[in-house]
This record gives sequence, structure tokens and C-alpha cells, in this order.
Amino acid sequence: MDRLDSLQRDGYAYWPQAFDAHDATALAALRHACEGAAADSGPDPDAGDRDLLREPWCGELAARLRERLAGAGLLAQDAVAVQCTLFRKSANRNWKVTLHQDLSIPVAARVQDARLSAWSRKQGGHFVQPPAELLERLLAVRLHLDPCGPGDGPLRVVPGSHRHGRLDAAAAAALRASQGETACTAQRGDLLIMRPLLLHASSKATRPQGRRRVLHFLYGPREPGYALHWSVSI
Repeated sequence: MDRLDSLQRDGYAYWPQAFDAHDATALAALRHACEGAAADSGPDPDAGDRDLLREPWCGELAARLRERLAGAGLLAQDAVAVQCTLFRKSANRNWKVTLHQDLSIPVAARVQDARLSAWSRKQGGHFVQPPAELLERLLAVRLHLDPCGPGDGPLRVVPGSHRHGRLDAAAAAALRASQGETACTAQRGDLLIMRPLLLHASSKATRPQGRRRVLHFLYGPREPGYALHWSVSI
């Protein structure tokens, strides 16, 4: 199926081997850079990092991915990368995530607008939940740095749930019960492209001796509106 059709219908799409054998050296460098980022992230290095986009290597990768996605018609030509988060599951950090939508975005400063809610601070930055109208224009791109099989705690998604707007817990559970879930396993170098409003969750790894490292990029319009400005944009 065409990736754009899959993204529009199901809320997610695969791009297998977007980083293929020709990118082996680049992937090895990325894994090394992520190890360095984790070592600098504080007393719990396996917790990951949500502020990687400020790192030069990460900004370059975000720009490279943006070109590929725009060239494939999956991303607007004027879109910008606004965040990159490193997620790491390992023997030391084996966690699960309950069913949810990604509702918060990173912004430069707090502003007054009744349409904005749930302001918070994470790693020193401002985050807010904007209206669904803006969330529907965002695109998340997950680059797998390691193989992620059924035992590695892969993301599970509810196909088509992104078309139902913001959902409370009861509505989300009902939709999962009616629609079912899909486990998004992946190989090293694969991309999982998804809409932030897509319901998703993940279980603990049953193979904790393995490792699942994912770079989660977020792209959005250059001007988010609502008097907001991105904290970083590339």
C-alpha cells in the first residue's frame, strides 16, 4: 500500500530500510551519538532524552529526514523539525506505556490563550497541549536504531484512531476494543511514521537482555499559530 494512503487511512505508515546498507556507517555513528547523549543525561542514563534536536548531529539528521519525507509527499515542503526524543528500553530500563495520544508540544515560552491547556515544564522547556487542529498537522517519525521484535516492547497502535480527535480514557479504551491493535515491529534503519493523535501504547520487553533504541522526531508547520513559537525548529 502507498505510504501516504496508509498514513491518511490508518494514521501510520512503515518505511522499511529507509536507512539501508549504504547507511550502515551513519547508523553506527547515530548509535554511538545516542550512547553519548544518554551518558550526559543525568543519573538515569537509560531514561532517554527529549532535547536532542539541539545537538548538531541530530539537527543534521532531522534535516536529512525532512528532505526524504517531503520528497515522498509525506511532509509539507515548509515543515520543520521541532523535537527529537531518544527512547531506550534495556535490561536496566524496561518500562511500559499505557494507551494514549501525544498531545503536548515543545514551545519557546508560555502565552495567554484560552485554547491552550496543560502547561508543563520538562527538562527546563515549556510544553503545552494545543487544539486538535494543530495536532492534526504534526507528523512523528520514529527511526529504529536497533531491531525491535515482539519481545522488545514494540509500539502497539490502534489503526484509524487518529481520525477521532482528542479522546478521553473511556473513549480510547472503547475504540481499542472495537478496532484492535497492531504491533509495530521493525528492523534497524526502519521508519515508523505516525500522526500524534494515533492511539498507541507499548508493553515491557519480555527479552530485557536486548535493547530497543528509537529516535522519535516531531515535525510541524513553521508557524504553529496561537501566538506560539517552537522552542527549536530546523
